Amino acid sequence: MQQKIEDGVIFVKASKEEGAKIKSWRMMKYEKEKGYWYGSISIPLLQNLKDNGGLIPKASEALKQLMQVQAAIDAERVKPDEEVKCLIKPPVKADLFKHQARAMNMALINFGIVPVSEVSG
Repeated sequence: MQQKIEDGVIFVKASKEEGAKIKSWRMMKYEKEKGYWYGSISIPLLQNLKDNGGLIPKASEALKQLMQVQAAIDAERVKPDEEVKCLIKPPVKADLFKHQARAMNMALINFGIVPVSEVSG
């Protein structure tokens, strides 16, 4: 199975048998004229590709990075209320409630504004 990553999209050239598996996932589309499958990079898609033929190094690194981000978000989600503090100063005058601060922190981590390496948890 040949793979290529470009601009957040993974392209896969697969045999008919592999194509049948990929089709069953419903996560990729088939480009009939060029003969390859393509889909947006996500944890479930990369996990499926890893389990069914492996990943190229660039895709493995993308999966590792996505898993680190998800772990940091999950850690923020289950953090006790006493430990929740805003990662950056909120752009509002009023103080945020704990659930608002937690949601802001998770969004900052998810969109890469605060790197996972700076998040303790």
